[in-house]
Amino acid sequence: MIILFIFVTAFYIVKKGQLMADNRIPELVADLEAQTAAFLLSELNLDNQQAQIISKKLSRHITSNWGGQLIYIPKNQGGKLDERDQQIYAEFNGKNHFDLAKKYDLAVQQIYKIVKTVGQYEMAQRQRGLFDDE
Repeated sequence: MIILFIFVTAFYIVKKGQLMADNRIPELVADLEAQTAAFLLSELNLDNQQAQIISKKLSRHITSNWGGQLIYIPKNQGGKLDERDQQIYAEFNGKNHFDLAKKYDLAVQQIYKIVKTVGQYEMAQRQRGLFDDE
């Protein structure tokens, strides 16, 4: 019900606190507003009017900065892998390579590599380099 309402109201613009119909909004911008509002409603528990206002402001900001440009939006597989790898490293206890491989549907060798890579990254973050500024 809420999603249907969001998609219906995606074709409105906020002007002086009142909603006004505007069928001139491009489909991509309308979908951006609808997706943003749905996210705000589900993740931040905002009421519908607040979510609509924020989604309109965000779409205006994006269209004013990148409107008319051809933009490719990657699927962010790297970001998802980083989150997964951080979780694996956090759960690693030195003896559970096989359990983690099974849990994350990976080969044991991949777990060894992830633990090593994330461990090196964590160490580099904690230690200053010889030529780093203070």
